[in-house]
Amino acid sequence: MKRNHPKCRGYTLAKECYFSETEFSISLLESQEFGQRLEIKRIFPHDMFNYDLGLNDIALIELASPLKCSIKTYPICLATKEEMYKDGQNLIIAGWGWNRPQGVMGPKILREGVMKQIPSSSCVEEHSHLPEETVHQYHCAVGTNQSVCRGDSGSSTFIKFQNRFYSLGVTSHTDLKDKEKMECVPTLKSTFSKVLYFLKWIMERVKDLPVALD
Repeated sequence: MKRNHPKCRGYTLAKECYFSETEFSISLLESQEFGQRLEIKRIFPHDMFNYDLGLNDIALIELASPLKCSIKTYPICLATKEEMYKDGQNLIIAGWGWNRPQGVMGPKILREGVMKQIPSSSCVEEHSHLPEETVHQYHCAVGTNQSVCRGDSGSSTFIKFQNRFYSLGVTSHTDLKDKEKMECVPTLKSTFSKVLYFLKWIMERVKDLPVALD
């Protein structure tokens, strides 16, 4: 999203607020580096996304051609049960975001880490201007010596549940020690858009979505 565009505020965002599909592509993981590259056909932002408030911060991407599954690239399950969200549990994170304070580029290989889930209310208690129902959209975590940072937006928190990997949240934003320096600190809270909350929205837009196995 083009954050600095004058029309990119509130709920009804102008078309020019978003980057076009031709400005991006998807690279699949091979070993720990980029492999197969796929073009994007369409991007589906949430119709009630609000950048200022950080609400409905989720989007779907339709690929122009099918991806080839491999030992490193295969679908992940989506969270379907509230019981998958347990405060105190370990959450796996992965991404190519900043891995040092004030870094301007991410690493060349995929980085992985572990965070702890904390109550969702922890991520909104300092933002009294947000609507009360906001807490249900969020899934919240804190790191110890590992965390998400700038460049990790859109990546996932996930867990292993009954021998399958499930995506619980999509990286939205993280608290910063110093907003001017844009410095990420692992011990500060990070906020994720809760997959379970948006599951109905996802299912309405994805054809032939596999049914979860009990």
